[in-house]
Amino acid sequence: MGEFRVTINPKNKPATPEVNWQQARVLEMQAEYAAAFDTQAGTYEEMRAAYREERKMWNSGGPEMAETIDFEIPFGEDKVPARLLRPVKAEKLPVIFFMHGGGFVLGDNDTHNLVQRKLAAYSGCVVVGIEYTLSPEVVYPRAIEECTTACKYVLEHAEEYGIDPEKFGFAGDSGGANLSMGVTMHLRDDGFDISRIKGNILFYGSYGMKASVSSNLHGGSWDGMSEEDLAFYLEIYLGEGVDPIDCPYFDTFINDLTHDVPPCFIVSAELDPLRDDSKLLYEILTNNGIQAEYHEYKGALHAFIHYSKVMDDAEDALRRGAHFFAHNCGLDPRN
Repeated sequence: MGEFRVTINPKNKPATPEVNWQQARVLEMQAEYAAAFDTQAGTYEEMRAAYREERKMWNSGGPEMAETIDFEIPFGEDKVPARLLRPVKAEKLPVIFFMHGGGFVLGDNDTHNLVQRKLAAYSGCVVVGIEYTLSPEVVYPRAIEECTTACKYVLEHAEEYGIDPEKFGFAGDSGGANLSMGVTMHLRDDGFDISRIKGNILFYGSYGMKASVSSNLHGGSWDGMSEEDLAFYLEIYLGEGVDPIDCPYFDTFINDLTHDVPPCFIVSAELDPLRDDSKLLYEILTNNGIQAEYHEYKGALHAFIHYSKVMDDAEDALRRGAHFFAHNCGLDPRN
């Protein structure tokens, strides 16, 4: 009897993604520019410092703010750094609380500065970036608790910061999008009036899918989103051996999404392993009568909104998200 010989490819992923031409240009620029910065080796502090340096070029230029204030928010015996960006000299503006991405391990308000400034400029609203404590120094739910506390603190001191406490929302990319939904659910469970949240701007977040078409097809060394990368970030953030199903403010889909969910502007990248998380979130919300808008950018990779210097799609996603929030606040942005 003959032997069966089977060739197995457990990943079933292409060697390289078929990106659009502007995303391809970003990859070329990154290969040249970022070669001097090793964000994957050394201590966590060394990796974070390298990431800050690597982001500097991408964050240069762009809209100028009328006011920028760095301040700290009390959290028990600790402090949570925050940055307020005011696009115009006006009082009582709506406010967007921004939580940065970076796998819960990297990133801060500097690495996401251009994204924050463009959201402020396009919306005409104040943006407050929250620098939650990164992992592995802390694990879930510390970041959620810090961001929730920071949000409440700024709203309670609305007059001091020149914001309208009745009109606010959340925004974030990747892990920051996950935090945006987690903080929203946390506030709701605490009895907070969710009608005050006029919109969440969610860029390619992870919301709890265990497996999907996109996670099987996409992600690799080119975007730092391989299966091994994602498993690493998850374990670092939640803690070793912790099941995501026991973490409701991480796994969005185990929350009740049938009521008291604010309007959501949801962005995905076609070649992102997390793409289907965004698609499922959009379908659940719309099926439940929740206002939601979904945009998938073809030929784009995870983290593409960082590259608005080169990618028209990044500029479009930032502008659309900002306008979505502004319109829900009764504003009429003109840029």
